[in-house]
Formats: sequence, C-alpha cells, structure tokens
Amino acid sequence: MLAAGLPEDPAELWRPGGTEAAAERMAGVWRELIGARPAVHDEAADTLESALGLSEVWARRLAGGYGAADDGTVEAAGWELVSTAYSYGVTVRPVAPPGAEPPYGTPVGIPLREIASALVWAWTDRPVGDPAVAGAAALYERLREELARPGLLLKLEGGRVQDTTDRIAGRFGPARLPVALDRRKDDRTPAATAYDGGPLVVCAPGGVSFLRPTAVTGPEVWRRVREATGLTGALDRVAPLLPGGGLERMLHRSRSGAVETGAYEADPRHSCPELVERVAKELGVGTDAAALHLQLATLAAPTDRNVRRWNGWSAKQHRQAAAELLATGAVVEARRARAGRTLFLPGDWTETGAPHLPLEKAKLTTHTVWPLYGNSVVAPFVRILPTAPLHEMFTEAWERR
Repeated sequence: MLAAGLPEDPAELWRPGGTEAAAERMAGVWRELIGARPAVHDEAADTLESALGLSEVWARRLAGGYGAADDGTVEAAGWELVSTAYSYGVTVRPVAPPGAEPPYGTPVGIPLREIASALVWAWTDRPVGDPAVAGAAALYERLREELARPGLLLKLEGGRVQDTTDRIAGRFGPARLPVALDRRKDDRTPAATAYDGGPLVVCAPGGVSFLRPTAVTGPEVWRRVREATGLTGALDRVAPLLPGGGLERMLHRSRSGAVETGAYEADPRHSCPELVERVAKELGVGTDAAALHLQLATLAAPTDRNVRRWNGWSAKQHRQAAAELLATGAVVEARRARAGRTLFLPGDWTETGAPHLPLEKAKLTTHTVWPLYGNSVVAPFVRILPTAPLHEMFTEAWERR
C-alpha cells in the first residue's frame, strides 16, 4: 500500500493534486486487500453507544441491515434448556452448529434484545427519514426470521408460575423438553423438569417459564397464555416482539408518512397534533406547554437536553413552555439526582441505578419495567425504552391521568 503511494516520478508528489493522487492509489490497494465498507454515521454511532451502550456494529446494521456488519457472532443451530446445579433456575442456551467448536468467547445466537433495542431507538429517538437508520426495516425482518424459528424459546424474565411441582406437571404436561445440567457446577444436583405446554414451557420445581413465539398464533392463544400463567408483567415484556406487537406497529408507523421528514415522533406536536390541541385546551396553555406536558407524562427520559432536541427548542423557548406548564399545577418542580430535568409528574419517584435514569414510578408499568433490589431493573430492552409507537403512548398517558 505504501509503495502504491509513490509515483514513478517522485516529483509528482509536489505538483498540484500529487498527494491526493497518491492517496487514491493507496486506497485502491487497501480496497483490494481489505475490502471496503460504507462510512458509518459518526453522530448516530456515538449517540447509540451513549444512549444504549451498543457498539458501532449496531449503527452499521441500522443503516444497512443485519448483514452490514459482522461481529463474529455464530448463528444458533438450535437452543437447549440448561439448569444450574446450585438452584432450580433454568435458562435458554443457543447451540452452535455441529462440527468445530467456535473459539472460546465467540457469541452464539442472534442477540434479539439488542436488535429490538436498536430498532426502538431508531423509531422513537431519531428524526423521521434519518438516513443513519435507513436499514431499520431490514433489521426488523431479520429479527422476525429469528423469532419464527420453531425451536426458539423466550425466557419470561421476572416471572415464575407459583405452584407445586405436581400441579405444574398437571397444568402444563405431560409433554416434556430435555433440560441439560450445567456441568461446570456440581453435577450431583438433579436438573429441573421442563413441561411443554405448547406456547408455554414451565419448569418444576421453581416455575421458571418460557414462551414459544411460533405457537402464539393469534389473539385467542395469547389470551389463553395470559390466563394460564397470571404472569402479566413478564408476558408484557416479550409482547413487543410478537406479531402485532409494539415493534411491528413502530415499523408500520415509520412507513406511514404521518410525521414529516426531519421531525421527531417524540414531539407530540408532530406525532399527534390533535391530542396536543386537546391537552392545550383542557390545561388552558399553549401548544408548546401542552407538548411538554405529554412528554413529561409519557417518556422515560424527557431530560432537558432530549426535549430541546426533539422539539427544536432553544433554552429560552423551553423555559417559557416550562413556566407556563408549571403554573397549571399539572407538574411539580424539584431537583433530583441524575434526572437531567427539573419538572416531574406528581407522585412517587423511582431511583433506578445506572445506566438507567431514575423516573416517575407510574412509568414503570407503561414501560413494563420490574424494579429489583439494588436499584436494578428487568425491562424488555437494554434500556428503559418505549414499548409502543409514541403517538399511542402519548394518548394513553393523557387518558390515564
């Protein structure tokens, strides 16, 4: 490559355009030896990493689909249930294709949670028509392909069927799935038993549960699954991935043209202007203050910086809208650590730990978040993100007040 930079007559390097020509020759050799990839959108990649902790690989995939970047992940040939020896906990483990074992540390299995998180970010936190996320629809199709594989099970995080072993066997058996024992532990402890009820697989003892997406063939099956387990919160956390769920509706919304290019779904003046007019009338404020109220009432992270970005506001415009809204009594003013804002909904406050921002307790349900000890949470995505198209969530938040 260095040799290609040197022309036959070295004096050409000092003539006009000489260094540019050298760079072009070197780049040509680089492409022959290494190949070429489209340039990544630096701002989008940086924002994606800071907001979700996802690497540049995901910025490339949002721009060009799943195949636009390779992080060494080996696609799973199947999945197996694995029980640990020191407890009756059970998890799903992707199985590498038969043959040579991949090197230690190689990721196995398409990372569904990361794909879903990147898609939600693309469709709710980026401007409509952003070329940096032009491949989001293709990435969604890759997610759908993986969810359509018959052997896939989704663990219902934060949900266990509370029942005895005998009753679990009677409710969800007699069919069973094998459960391997994690041989890195003490193999004298017996593995749990997984009872295969079709859409649901429930392990005993302990009641750890899994959903088989391909068996959820319609609303009636989904209703029966919810009734059979009572695991409303855990099922709600996987619902956005299913056909007709929040992700699919976000995809359709992104194709609808309802919001003009360059505007944000997170700005209700663009995503649901009629609702903003109704809120403004009922609160007795202007549309800017009404939009701010909907953002504070709905979104998990309506920080001052985010609100100004979504709404295209200057600091002065933001202060004016905030003062008008505060005068109505619909929100309260306070200083709270790590909140990134000073206006909040009245009511209880939840101190979730990093990397999540703290938020109003009322928003835990709408974002299907289950708080755990130590300020950690169980959530559908890698961060606390919307679970439905934002115009739907804005409307529900206002009707729920």
